[in-house]
Amino acid sequence: MTETIQTAMDRLMTISAEPQDYIAGDGLLYCGSCNTPKEAFFPNGIKLFGRDRHPAECRCRQATRKKQEKEERARLHYEKVQRLKLQGFTDWAIQHWTFANDHGQNPQMQLAQRYVAHWPEMREKNVGLLLWGGVGTGKSFMAGCIANALMEQEVAVCMTNFARIMNELNNAFSGRNEVVDRLCGYPLLVIDDFGMERGTEYALEPLPQPETADRYHEPDPDGVEESAGYRPRPYL
Repeated sequence: MTETIQTAMDRLMTISAEPQDYIAGDGLLYCGSCNTPKEAFFPNGIKLFGRDRHPAECRCRQATRKKQEKEERARLHYEKVQRLKLQGFTDWAIQHWTFANDHGQNPQMQLAQRYVAHWPEMREKNVGLLLWGGVGTGKSFMAGCIANALMEQEVAVCMTNFARIMNELNNAFSGRNEVVDRLCGYPLLVIDDFGMERGTEYALEPLPQPETADRYHEPDPDGVEESAGYRPRPYL
């Protein structure tokens, strides 16, 4: 057992020296590229398994490690965002509905950007946005911009429409509650073209109703209303 531990420690303490590396005046091995030590002494003259020094990162090795870690974080972030978009968008074209692709002609877009900027507060207070206007005024695009921006922050968003929700409810073998629970599990639910559905009791029954609202704001003259209190999660 002792020999096994000693072998393992030797392996851990062994430093691979490059041809350009050198031993400096302090007796430590230095990197020949950045001229910083590749090993360091144990403090207070301590020796471990007969060794008085341990491996250390030289400056260029540290820079390489940090670069690799940054690239790995970026890769994991990209993969997570792509998964969120695959799960949250029913139309893959929506991934291109971003603030960066906005032509800047809709002054209301600043409200969408403000909503994203204050997302933690909006979620905590359960505040959503109601966007309305004529056909082609950019309501869906604005909602898509909000969804994409939050997904880039690794926030799960579902952007769908009432027809798709009704299809899921009608085809749910395990029960309608499971569909509703899944939708309500998203931090933000975006229902596009809300209000275009048939106004039947059957269609409206699964969704939270405004009559239970704790708070209501008068419609904003600019065409954006903020409301909250009656939804299980903020939604647009």
